[in-house]
Amino acid sequence: MAADRQAIIRQLVTRVVVTVQGESEQVDVQVHWIGGHDTQATLTRPVARLDQLSYYPQLMARVAELHAQGENAAAIARRLNAEDWRPAKRCDTFNAPMVLTLLLRQGLRSRQSAYAGMIEEGQEELTLNELARRLNVPQPTLYSWLRRGLLHGRQVIHADHPLWLIQADEAELARLSALRTSAKS
Repeated sequence: MAADRQAIIRQLVTRVVVTVQGESEQVDVQVHWIGGHDTQATLTRPVARLDQLSYYPQLMARVAELHAQGENAAAIARRLNAEDWRPAKRCDTFNAPMVLTLLLRQGLRSRQSAYAGMIEEGQEELTLNELARRLNVPQPTLYSWLRRGLLHGRQVIHADHPLWLIQADEAELARLSALRTSAKS
């Protein structure tokens, strides 16, 4: 069946010219038919990277605009999907890690804050990085406190990166500050 269709097309078409627009996903196709008629179309091909998309500059501007409005990565992904933006690699929709990559490329997020932004923090939970900054304690010290049971938290895995979320209400922060002070003495 497929071989028959191919044989028929070979009898009707003199040549097909395919031209990729730069490295983008846009492909111009010209079909030259026997008898002199030409058909033209623009097709979309899969590309490997977001920066190969023909609308990449507009996408980056939209992501920056939504970020400036205070939207988190998951909300930005939902908005992009609702507005019919399409990612590379034949993915159907954007997700939070893709958006975080776009924010990182624009310098709008740091890598550590990007990973923290992909997880749902509970009430009065801080990442180890946030807790280290708040207490002015090196992260290795906090890991040591975790191993010794002096910190209480939970570990989450997102995008293959383990992150600790530490329970840290005001009373706990005061206790940890006192622990830091006693450790220095």
